[in-house]
Amino acid sequence: MDGYTILGGFLIFFLLFIYLTWFGFSIKVESEKEKTTEIKINPYDNLPFSRRLIDKKNPKVGIFDLGNHILIIGIILLVVFVSLNVD
Repeated sequence: MDGYTILGGFLIFFLLFIYLTWFGFSIKVESEKEKTTEIKINPYDNLPFSRRLIDKKNPKVGIFDLGNHILIIGIILLVVFVSLNVD
């Protein structure tokens, strides 16, 4: 495997990640349209750990919404990888 194969794999992975992020967000938007609004007495009692890490006050923000941050970190790592492997 040369550097171009690895770079191509990273690019395919990032394009797939962008598509899955968009697809997950569109599914979330469609499912919110079907839900009815419910009043919760205390919504912060039994939050899962992932919700406390992302944003406990805004239930509309999920792990797929952090896709841009993950892509930026991935591109920075890709640039570091390519710059380290330059002959």
